[in-house]
Amino acid sequence: MKSPVVQFKTGTLSLDQIEAIFDVLPFEIDFLDVSDRFTWYSDKPKREYPRHVSDLQKTIQQLHPGPAGMFAQKVIDSFKAGKQDHFEQPLKLNGQMVYINYYALRDQDGNYLGTIGYTGTVNHIADLIKHGAWDQDVTTGASMHQSMKSPTKAVPNIAGMGRPKADNKDSSRPDITTSASHTGMKDDH
Repeated sequence: MKSPVVQFKTGTLSLDQIEAIFDVLPFEIDFLDVSDRFTWYSDKPKREYPRHVSDLQKTIQQLHPGPAGMFAQKVIDSFKAGKQDHFEQPLKLNGQMVYINYYALRDQDGNYLGTIGYTGTVNHIADLIKHGAWDQDVTTGASMHQSMKSPTKAVPNIAGMGRPKADNKDSSRPDITTSASHTGMKDDH
């Protein structure tokens, strides 16, 4: 079998595709299993915390000796106890703004499966904010119809985005349900 296919609830991916997805994500990802052993990591180039296959099966304290490892263990213990499901830590590292997140992974019954951590620099996001990347409203951006000369109305019912209205025949308003600006938005439906 060249590249087996994994069937998810939401579709299928080959193992080659899964590995490529993890390699292209801008954050490095680590996984600690239910017994607190480091069992997997993404092979992102230029990681903030370099990993090697020889690190596999180590505990969090072996990966991060000293106070950092003890603190990380407390976070993992709180996940196991069901006290929290997420922990985030922004910090400066070698002149970079680094954003660290740990998430408890749970099965459908709420049983703890392990901890996933992702880490990455966010300097480019801070620069985007500093230079006004989010200053424009979606009604003035890529989702505007070509026929619309200037935005005259705000898009009503932001909560309904992602579900086009059946009776919406007003082509003078931006179509935010099908454009690039919609695909980057969080959809909590």
